[in-house]
Amino acid sequence: MTPTVSIIIPTYNRRAFLCETLDSLAQQRFPKHNFEVIVVDDGSMDGTEAVAAKTFPFTLRYFWQPNQGDAEARNLGVNHSQADILVFLDDDILVEPDYLAHLVEAHNASTNRIVVGTEHLWIEETNPLFNRPSVSTAHNDTKQLEELDFVDICSNNMSIRREEFFQVGMMQKLDFPGSSIWCDVDFAYRAFCQGFEFYRSVEAVCWHRDYVKRDLESHKRRMKETAYRAAALFQKYPDLQAHLPMFSDKTPINWQKDSVRLIVRKFGRILSSTSFILWILEKFALVLSKYFSSSSLFQALLRWIVGGHIFQGYRAGLRKFKPVTQVEI
Repeated sequence: MTPTVSIIIPTYNRRAFLCETLDSLAQQRFPKHNFEVIVVDDGSMDGTEAVAAKTFPFTLRYFWQPNQGDAEARNLGVNHSQADILVFLDDDILVEPDYLAHLVEAHNASTNRIVVGTEHLWIEETNPLFNRPSVSTAHNDTKQLEELDFVDICSNNMSIRREEFFQVGMMQKLDFPGSSIWCDVDFAYRAFCQGFEFYRSVEAVCWHRDYVKRDLESHKRRMKETAYRAAALFQKYPDLQAHLPMFSDKTPINWQKDSVRLIVRKFGRILSSTSFILWILEKFALVLSKYFSSSSLFQALLRWIVGGHIFQGYRAGLRKFKPVTQVEI
C-alpha cells in the first residue's frame, strides 16, 4: 500500500516563491491522492493567504499563525497532519517530478530514519522551472541512498515518519525572533542520540533558491548571525560542538588541550578576524573578483572572509550565552 504523505511548508512574506514551489509540487508523479500540502503562514503581510483559493491537483490546506518562526510553523503543520510520512519543504525550494516518490521509497520497510533529497543551489530568478539547469539523475551504480552525518540534515528538504517526529520531540527553536536557525541541527542531534539513521536520496532532486548566497554581504551577515546563535545551541547541548568542526579554530585557546597546530590556527584566526583586517581582505576580494573570480585563490579568500565573520559572531555569542572559562586572547 502506498503510504500517505503530508508536505509541510512554513512561509513568511514569500508569496511569489511559494506559488512556484506549489507549482513544482503539482508536477509530481507520485499519486496525487496520496499526498497533501499543508502551508503554514507565519504571519505574512504580502497576501500569502490568497494561495488557499488556488486550485491544485493535490489537496492544499492553509493555516495562519502569528509570527513565531519556522520551527513553530512546522510543528503546527504536523499537528494538523495524519499522514504516514512527513516531508518538510521551505518556500524557496523547487522539486523535480520524481522527488516525492524517491523520498517515500527511501522509507520503505525502514524505521528511525531521516532522509533528505539531493539539493542544488539555484539563484537565477529569471528562469522558469522548465528552463532550469539540467541535472542527470542517471547513475552507473545501484546506490540510491548516501549515508549522512546528522549535521548534514537540513529542514528545508527533509522527511521522517510522523510518529517518529513526535518521538524525537518535534522542532525546538532557540530563544530568538525570526528564522529558527539551527532548529534542524537541534532536531537531528536529538534523533542521533536516539539512534536514528540519516540518508540522502540521490535521485530526489530539488533546487534551493537561497537568497543569502546571492552576494557576499548577505552571506556574511547570515553566517555571523548563525555563529552568534550557535553559542546558545552549545549552551543547550555542550557535546554538540565537537560535531561542528567549523568552530574548531574559533573557540578560545585552551592551553592545556589544544595541539600546537590548533593554537597556531587560532592565533591566525584571531589576528585576521578584526574588522580592519576583514575590511582589507574584502577590498582585495573585490579587485580579484573582476579578473579571477573563478580562481581557487579567490574562492579561498571568500571562505576566509566569511570565516572571519563567523568568528566575530561566535565570540559575541560566547560573551552573551556562555561564560568563557578558558584563557582567551
